Amino acid sequence: MKSDSFRQSLAIEKKPYWVWGPLVFSSFYFLPLILSFEQFAALDIFIIVMIYITFIFYYVKAANAKGEDALIPVSIIVIIATFGAYLTLGTQTLFGFACYFFGFNFRQKKGVLGLVAVALSIFLAVYLFDLNNPYFIAPALIISIALYFMGRAERRERIHQLSEQKSQHQIEQLAMIAERERIARDLHDLAGHSLSSIALKAELAEKLIVNDNVEQAQSEIKQVAAISRDLLSDIRKAVTNMKQFNLTKQLEFLQEELTQNGFNVIVNNELTNLSTATQKTVSLIVTEACTNILRHSKGNEVLIDISKELISIKDNGIVTTFKSGNGINGIKQRTEALGGELIVENKKGFNLTMNFQANLS
Repeated sequence: MKSDSFRQSLAIEKKPYWVWGPLVFSSFYFLPLILSFEQFAALDIFIIVMIYITFIFYYVKAANAKGEDALIPVSIIVIIATFGAYLTLGTQTLFGFACYFFGFNFRQKKGVLGLVAVALSIFLAVYLFDLNNPYFIAPALIISIALYFMGRAERRERIHQLSEQKSQHQIEQLAMIAERERIARDLHDLAGHSLSSIALKAELAEKLIVNDNVEQAQSEIKQVAAISRDLLSDIRKAVTNMKQFNLTKQLEFLQEELTQNGFNVIVNNELTNLSTATQKTVSLIVTEACTNILRHSKGNEVLIDISKELISIKDNGIVTTFKSGNGINGIKQRTEALGGELIVENKKGFNLTMNFQANLS
């Protein structure tokens, strides 16, 4: 048998209204007593009050029960209302509360069965206690049916809220995954380039020391320390999404790095008024491409050409085959995020071309 997935109670944490608010309407239970007080003996009044207190006890239990766990307290409310009708017609109100729970806590088939059971209980009270009174039968049935459908409406609203919360949670999860991927790409781009520079400069310093060129070796070591400090700062900023890239300065830095490592570099940049987000993305694309050149290229010339329609980064190294790794994949994802398409060619060097359908801005 399929279980009910709706496991909410009418009472909501930190919202006591859903327990005590509806009880205002239970005051109608005392209406017959108030209108005909002189017809009730003291013992009858005492029992009527005790019936109400018992109802409150099981009403609170039903309001805090999750889903169909409310069956027992709701059934007891129906029994109380049925046999309490012997003393007061006010129990017609209590039938309505039971029907609200049948509408809210139970699936449609079981809820309808509960409504039918309440209707039969009303007629049972009429039969047992000879209550052929339209002021009992009609109000009891009307209140029961109306409150059943109000319970159904509240159930649908709660299910809708749960669905929206679930969708929102899924959106937040996807956003978290996307953010983690963004940070991973940023760290890969930042750390990859800087670590490549550190490795190259450390190797150069080692060679200089072997050749007794201590002064130049010290200069290279100082640059390694500076790059390391900058890398640590950049990583911290990338993780907190605080890094602000200036494309012009980044291009100057990359040109200097490539030149120091034996490349003849030409840079053409036509972009001046880019948004902060676009500058950052373009800077990371170019940085990753230059990192790949420093790591893998066997050439000595680099051309970086940036315009509103395309980004082109070429070197004259000999490349027979290549495998798309994290670097190329990161460039591809960033290019697509800007509405562009990445084209990779390895003829006459290694060429990365990013074409953009809409101009970069």
